[in-house]
Amino acid sequence: MEPGCYVESVSKLSTLDPSLDVVFKLLFTSRPESNELLIALLSAVLRPKKPFKKVTVRNPEIPREALTEHGTVLDILAELDDDRRIDIEMQCDRRPSFRERALYYWARMFGADLVRGSGYDGIRPAISVLFVGYRELKGDRVHSIFRLLEVHDHERFTDAMELHVIELSKLDRATIEEQRDEGKLLAWTKFFAARSDEEMKEASMKDAAIEKARRVLEQVSADPVARRLAEQRLLAEITWKMDLDAVREEGRIEGEARGEARGEARGRSAALRSAIVDLCEVLGIESTAAQRESLESMSLSELEALREAIKRERQWPR
Repeated sequence: MEPGCYVESVSKLSTLDPSLDVVFKLLFTSRPESNELLIALLSAVLRPKKPFKKVTVRNPEIPREALTEHGTVLDILAELDDDRRIDIEMQCDRRPSFRERALYYWARMFGADLVRGSGYDGIRPAISVLFVGYRELKGDRVHSIFRLLEVHDHERFTDAMELHVIELSKLDRATIEEQRDEGKLLAWTKFFAARSDEEMKEASMKDAAIEKARRVLEQVSADPVARRLAEQRLLAEITWKMDLDAVREEGRIEGEARGEARGEARGRSAALRSAIVDLCEVLGIESTAAQRESLESMSLSELEALREAIKRERQWPR
């Protein structure tokens, strides 16, 4: 189980999970202190020679339709005080074509200034900062930096392109160099990957900015609107993963003998029973032993109907 992954495990946090993309965006855009926190986070990632004076967020809004559309990225598009554009996103679960999509988002951001008839010298440098909750790269580095370099002598082609990947799941494998030079970023990584209040407090103990982030996260978590947004996003992710697992299972069995159809149904039913239990935990719905036991005798159609009823009514149907 990979840390910081809001769909794979139910956390023991009393706050909303900062590794959920909508919570991540609310934390760094929705409160008076958010800009200060964003500057601290980007400073830990980029380690600028001169401190940032300000960071301007260009898309603080959260489109409601994006919450339920799988594949939609709830990123933070900002501008640094040195005129560079930067795109920050949190992605906990593995998605197909992640690298191609990351490159496309960077290219779209880089070319945003180009209009017909204008010169190329007006295009501003663009940076992508990608926090991921799973293992994407082969090495053990938590923080990997990609630039456009010559293959043999590593001469940089341009300063206009930079892409950072921070892997939450590699926190316990941080290199000696990272432990020496990137302590602030590792602390932020531990904050995002926290699965309990104790882990979150430990991450914030030695860093004032992260301690402030923890307090702001508590404020965000106390906001009923923010909680509804987070719940809506989380339910969409859980539903997508359930449907994806079902499709994979059906694809695996499709080519097998017809006599194994019963095994397919049993596998689908078991997946639905497990998903219903996880759904109840996420929504804070207490289920009795009798209710959990009743799941074992339900048909596939009954389980699917129960799942939809719990999603709709936010309680175990009476």
